[in-house]
Amino acid sequence: MEPMHINEVKSLAHSAHADAEVRESLFRAMASADRREAVGAAWALTHLPASDNRHIAAHRAALIRLAVETLDTSLRRLSLALLERIDWQVDDVDTGLLDFCLMHLADPAEAVGVRALCIKVAYAQCRHFPELCAELRQCLLLLEPSELKPGLKHTRMKTLKRLT
Repeated sequence: MEPMHINEVKSLAHSAHADAEVRESLFRAMASADRREAVGAAWALTHLPASDNRHIAAHRAALIRLAVETLDTSLRRLSLALLERIDWQVDDVDTGLLDFCLMHLADPAEAVGVRALCIKVAYAQCRHFPELCAELRQCLLLLEPSELKPGLKHTRMKTLKRLT
């Protein structure tokens, strides 16, 4: 089966922005056993405007579960991209997700996009707590810059600057 075209994705996102029922159907579709349907739905949701971030935040628990449990790299990356858009407050820290992010940001077998998003999501959760910031900083310092792809190296450096 052929992957979705970007025009289809943008059209779905536009419909989801305008209609809560369409938006909710996309969130439900992310749990589909049909990979194309799940990834397509997640991809469309990443194209929602920032004004819809509150709707994304309402699905935080399901997105966390999907990011941590899925074996599909694309679906993991897209669910982390949605989580990265959420404004994480002091009471929002999810230790399971944080542990997942700290483990996967250091995993050289993980996709670069997933690793970079793990850094961003970990920072969003840690930023309110000096002790967690120190732990994230240590994890990032353990990453050897010469072994990182440019995008991951940039995310690491930018996050280290934010942590100091």
